[in-house]
Amino acid sequence: MTPQELIRLYKSGQVNFNDTNFSGMNLSGLDLIGSQLERSDLRAANLVLTFLNRANLQKARLNNATLGGANLSQANLFRANLHNADLHGAMMNRAIMANADLSLANLMDANLMGADLRGAKLGSACLRGACLRGANFRAERKVYDPADLQGADLRGADLRGVNLKEGNLQRADLRGANLSEANLRGCNLRRAKLAGAILCNTMVSESNLQEVDLTQANMRRVMLERSDLSDAVLSQVNLTQASMNRCVLDRVRLNHATLDSAQMNQVSLERADLSWSSLVDVALVQAYLGRTNFSHATLLRANLSEAELSSANLMDTVLTDATMPDGSCYSEF
Repeated sequence: MTPQELIRLYKSGQVNFNDTNFSGMNLSGLDLIGSQLERSDLRAANLVLTFLNRANLQKARLNNATLGGANLSQANLFRANLHNADLHGAMMNRAIMANADLSLANLMDANLMGADLRGAKLGSACLRGACLRGANFRAERKVYDPADLQGADLRGADLRGVNLKEGNLQRADLRGANLSEANLRGCNLRRAKLAGAILCNTMVSESNLQEVDLTQANMRRVMLERSDLSDAVLSQVNLTQASMNRCVLDRVRLNHATLDSAQMNQVSLERADLSWSSLVDVALVQAYLGRTNFSHATLLRANLSEAELSSANLMDTVLTDATMPDGSCYSEF
């Protein structure tokens, strides 16, 4: 079928183009709203600025297709193959992409608000500047696998309120991304880049954050209980009122950080660097602080009850009114 035939048939009222071969064709700018394109072959097709709102593209082959600026709002792309497709600036709000293959796809600046991405493969995809507010990544046992965003580029992406529970974001680039109120519980974020990211009120409990870079991240009231942040970089991070009980923070760099009123009971901070940090009213009950560097830090009114503090570096540390491991109140006089 030629593009001219497609236009003629569509204008005559035909919308059923299931199982049709359009591979390599130039279909840019066409109005194909509501078309039936299930299982169609659109490999390497030019669909720039094409209107595919509410189109049925289930199991369609769109790998290597060019869809820059295309409108796919509310389109059904269930199990579609979009591997290495160019979707730069595409409108995909409320689109169904469950179990779709979007690996290596370019989704820079795409609108994915409210999209169904359950079980979608997004490994090494570019989602820089994309809007994913309200997108559904929720895993469902035996139906949809957890989100796969391993190595994905999500710089500056809007991920507010997104459910990425148990997802794989290993080595993902999330610098400057907004993850406020998102659910990242049980995620693998090992070696992810989150410098300058926003994680206010974000759930990141029981997650793997080993070697993650969170330099200058805003993590006010973040929930990190029982997460592993070994060897992570959190310099100049804001963790005010964070919940970090039972976290592993061995060898972490937390220098010049703000941890005021944080809950850090039973954490392990072996050989961690908290120099020049503010820990006013912090709770470190039963914390392990072996060789922790608190030099020039402020632990005003900190609760260090039953903490292991004997080998910590407390040079020029402010401990005014702090509760010490033996239960006594520290006094400078």
